[in-house]
Amino acid sequence: MLWSRDVGDLRSDSGLLRRGDDLYLLGPSSLTCVEARSNTVRWVYSEEQLQGLDRYRDTVYVLQDDLFEPELRALNATTGREMWTSPHPRLNPKRRTTAPTGLDADRDALEGNQGQLLLAGDVLCLLTYAPYDTMWARRSSWGRHWRAYGFDARTREALWFHEGAAAGVIGVDQAGGRIAVAVSENPGSPGTDDYARRDPLVVLRAADGKVERTVRNGARYPRAHPGAKGTACYADRTAIRAVDLATGRVRWTRRAESATAVTPLPTRGMLLAATSEGLSGYAAASGGAPRWTRTDVGELTAADGSLLTAGGLVFVPGPEPGTEGEPGWGLHALDVRTGRTVWAARSDSVASVEAASAAPDVVHLYADGTVVAIAPPERRP
Repeated sequence: MLWSRDVGDLRSDSGLLRRGDDLYLLGPSSLTCVEARSNTVRWVYSEEQLQGLDRYRDTVYVLQDDLFEPELRALNATTGREMWTSPHPRLNPKRRTTAPTGLDADRDALEGNQGQLLLAGDVLCLLTYAPYDTMWARRSSWGRHWRAYGFDARTREALWFHEGAAAGVIGVDQAGGRIAVAVSENPGSPGTDDYARRDPLVVLRAADGKVERTVRNGARYPRAHPGAKGTACYADRTAIRAVDLATGRVRWTRRAESATAVTPLPTRGMLLAATSEGLSGYAAASGGAPRWTRTDVGELTAADGSLLTAGGLVFVPGPEPGTEGEPGWGLHALDVRTGRTVWAARSDSVASVEAASAAPDVVHLYADGTVVAIAPPERRP
């Protein structure tokens, strides 16, 4: 282990983010930037209700929750100093409305109280929406529409505005100069055969926010849209599917009991899936032919829910090498092509990981209020 740091509460969905040499620790009321390998604190930004972040060149963009509508903050990546706050959505210069806002607004004019930020090249997109995923959420959504606001990530100039239908956002992707937004007004339960089966995928041009295409029944596969290339893997309770991203067609299907996590894109020609039977590797270009299975290891996932991978390795909790013990002994780095353990390191944190981030030089795990950094044995100082 390189180092450990007591950090208190971090967000389980976006608490760890690695960008270059920096590791960002996102808590509900602070964002801390540390040097990923040395644990040196670069800066701390304190603000309430922080939800997500990403970095563009020398700027860190942070999403802040609000009672009525989300906001974006721009921080200097070197100092953490706040440089910009996005205008309230109703005051965005690209959005022209004379309707009342706030508590006096018509129901369909209200802004969604949830948000996501997405970087698509030089465009920063803020998505706002209300949840529609449960009966209670639909009743309290008040017919709020999802909306997208485009900004120049370099200058933070407002570029465009798009208003969608009364629906929640259940998935997003960007590729080939497009922003794809999967929306639904009643998606159902994730992982089931009927989840978002009849819901659309709205594809916006990143440059101007215009709708290029609406893919009917495309919400289940948000990575499959114009501008995207290659293959992506999706899972439900009974199978994993490889989807052609250019056409949206399913290339192959493999039955898998209770698949819980996958690698969304091929890694060195392999797609991986964690199921009730263990962790397995499938050849992406050979009809999903099974190549290996490990029944003695568990799974770790990144912020987007995908299996934790970097540099041709997948990182999992496993037993002490050479034994048949419990997988809580420590961290294993497996070769994605063979499933064999390349290196392993003792760590109690793997038994209760809440967030994780991986790069070829170091893996960061967050568990029980502590972040630990684990490096391959040959790279330890």
